[in-house]
Amino acid sequence: MPKVPDDKINHAYVSQIVLSEILIDLGWPEELALKAADAVGCHHGERASEHDKDKAEHEIYVGRGEYPETVRKHWSEARRKIFEALMTVIGPSDVPEKQDMSGPEFMLLSGLTSFADWIGSNDTWFHFGAPEDCDDLSGWFEKRKACAEQALDAIGWNPRTPLSPEQQTFEQVFSFGDPRPLQRAVADALPTLQGPSVLLVEAPMGEGKTEAAFYAHLEMQRRFGHRGLYVALPTKATGNAMFKRLLKFVQDQKGDRRIDLQLIHGAALLNDTYQNLRFNDIRDPDDNGEIRAGEWFTNKKRALLSEYGVGTVDQAIVPILPVKHNFVRLWGLANRVVVFDEIHAYDAYTGTLLIQLIHWLLELGSSVVLLSATLPPRFRRQLADAIHAHLPDKDEPYPRLSIFTTHQQIRQLHFEADANRRQTVQLRGISPELPCIKAALEEHLAKGGMGLALVNTVQRAQELYQQFPKGKTICRDGEHVGKRLDDGTEVYLFHARFPANKRQQREDQALAVFGEKGDRSGRKILIATQVVEQSLDLDFDLIITDLAPIDLLLQRAGRLWRHKRDNSERGGITSPLIVVASLMGDEPPSFGKPLWWGGELYREDLLLATWVLLRKDGRTTITLPDEIDVLVEAVYEEKVVVPEALLARLNKALPQGEGADICKRGQANQAIIGLPDDDSWNDPSRFVLYDEDTSGVHRTLMAQTRLGKDSVIAIPLFSEDSFDQGETPDFTKAKQWFMRSVSLSRKNVVIQLKSEAVGVPKGWEKSSLLRNCYPLMLNEEKRWVVNEQVRLDDELGVVYERKGDE
Repeated sequence: MPKVPDDKINHAYVSQIVLSEILIDLGWPEELALKAADAVGCHHGERASEHDKDKAEHEIYVGRGEYPETVRKHWSEARRKIFEALMTVIGPSDVPEKQDMSGPEFMLLSGLTSFADWIGSNDTWFHFGAPEDCDDLSGWFEKRKACAEQALDAIGWNPRTPLSPEQQTFEQVFSFGDPRPLQRAVADALPTLQGPSVLLVEAPMGEGKTEAAFYAHLEMQRRFGHRGLYVALPTKATGNAMFKRLLKFVQDQKGDRRIDLQLIHGAALLNDTYQNLRFNDIRDPDDNGEIRAGEWFTNKKRALLSEYGVGTVDQAIVPILPVKHNFVRLWGLANRVVVFDEIHAYDAYTGTLLIQLIHWLLELGSSVVLLSATLPPRFRRQLADAIHAHLPDKDEPYPRLSIFTTHQQIRQLHFEADANRRQTVQLRGISPELPCIKAALEEHLAKGGMGLALVNTVQRAQELYQQFPKGKTICRDGEHVGKRLDDGTEVYLFHARFPANKRQQREDQALAVFGEKGDRSGRKILIATQVVEQSLDLDFDLIITDLAPIDLLLQRAGRLWRHKRDNSERGGITSPLIVVASLMGDEPPSFGKPLWWGGELYREDLLLATWVLLRKDGRTTITLPDEIDVLVEAVYEEKVVVPEALLARLNKALPQGEGADICKRGQANQAIIGLPDDDSWNDPSRFVLYDEDTSGVHRTLMAQTRLGKDSVIAIPLFSEDSFDQGETPDFTKAKQWFMRSVSLSRKNVVIQLKSEAVGVPKGWEKSSLLRNCYPLMLNEEKRWVVNEQVRLDDELGVVYERKGDE
């Protein structure tokens, strides 16, 4: 056979054109044939543009070289014979009756084809055959089926059987006693479901929403044949905590088959629990069950194919953005149970992406469980609109369970909150000045206890930590995590601007000290940013916090008195207490720098409404959970009566905030691949954005799951690292460096790191771990050689010094 004239032509696009012709010749409806061939043809990651198809058609029908007609004829005959051989082996099928292919069907076929291509093109499992194999194609096919079984077994693609084949009660699944009202409500509602659905659980913090979601997964998987479970959370820290909970849950089910469980976020390398799963099988001595994190699924594009997984919401959203192989990821989430926790945590942009993802998941046969304690009402309306469902005229009281199905009336059920968890939180105001916050911590914790100071920016956290005197270093696994003062007080600092390995140690220390089983003796203080706002199981006696929108303040209050304890363990504090910085005086602060960064962090109208609401009538308490829904609705539905003196300020801030959110929702709707139930998804010419693996690409060309300031991943390097711009580090060294990574977003620092003088090193572009990272070369004083106002401090993390600071 003559050599192919142009080996630069993408064979996938040639396949697309030829396959559509063959299918049409077989009698397939034209539109169905074109879309099926298109789905098969994009198995290299993207759909063919019109230009790509023109090149492929030229190759097929015009050809080049000395004997173009011979070339065309021989290749055309070869393609037809291969297809005929395939049909002979598999057996002819009837011509499909359906006339077209929907968006979800297209994504499923595209994902399956790419998956098959990845597996089938691996010569470890599929060795090349010999000419004589063509004499017995049926026998050859049977041998290949055996190879396929071995390949699927090797990567951990296990037979799909329910984790709980038989129906179990909630009490049988969990052994901690009687279900709480929330859990009973979910368990009672599950038998009424007729098919894949969305369950929205709105209930107070600490009521057992996660266990309810796990139980819902078991029942919906058993009844509807769902493939597995993915749990999506707002942050890496909350993902780490959930990973341990899901691992224990899966282990407790004592299944007799293998299960693959993945942790899917950028710092998974640092999670010891996950790494142990990757390299050490976990077996139940009483059965043949095995839980592991298969190596094949650790690739970013394949991670969502794993049967069970925990990760950030970003990983779940990427499949509906126009990035390469997005359909593989979408196929991985199809026919799954997908749980989204803390859904109130997202802005209008990410929240809109989440709603559109839920729309896709329903159309792909998945069920979704949404969890929140402080969800603004607007989310329910937007979700209902997206999936063409109908809300009741009046919402059931909080806490409630809402059941969404496409084109149906939404059912809502009210259930009682756990009476044992009802508490009255004392509310106080304080000056936002850091010395005042320090003094308040010392005063309220004079007899001991656990205190949290939650501030809105890393710089405030660092400066508050420095308000306390130097002390003896507290270490964890050799890493500095806090200090012990002369009077025995322990002070810890936790925020997102520590190198990843140091941040992980601080996260682990916070959970060990302030978690359910921590040592409650003495006085212990955690100074942190929003990284501890939700999902982490931390239990404080006192919280001092910067002002934030009401829903986030209530989330922070949810870290108070989280577990039942004797009052003697709470340092003499007789009731939960939250102290809010700036909640004082006759008028609110300006909400500018350095507390709130001029509206970049929180909407000013929401801050104003929250301040007025909590200052009204000299309020001194918040009753949880009774007042959660009332307070959130008041702020987000514009029901707060604002004094006349503040009306001008609110009237200016409100349209700015609403306008910004409308813009964000518009950006999100433009960012996605389209909708699953119309033709908006079917645009092969749509510009394909770059994903997170691509270095040196401007932010506007990247697929973004969140809006915000441009940021980069920096790798602190020292002289002893022997860094070479042109050298590609081996995996061991690359991993060692990557474990130091830190995300930086200060504008001038990002510009300097992305400049030609720094940039991504040439050698790093070939490293799977470092290809999107920037070197942060530090001198002996741990200052950046490019800008000495940036330094790495063992106690504080990365510090941006102001001019004049020493």
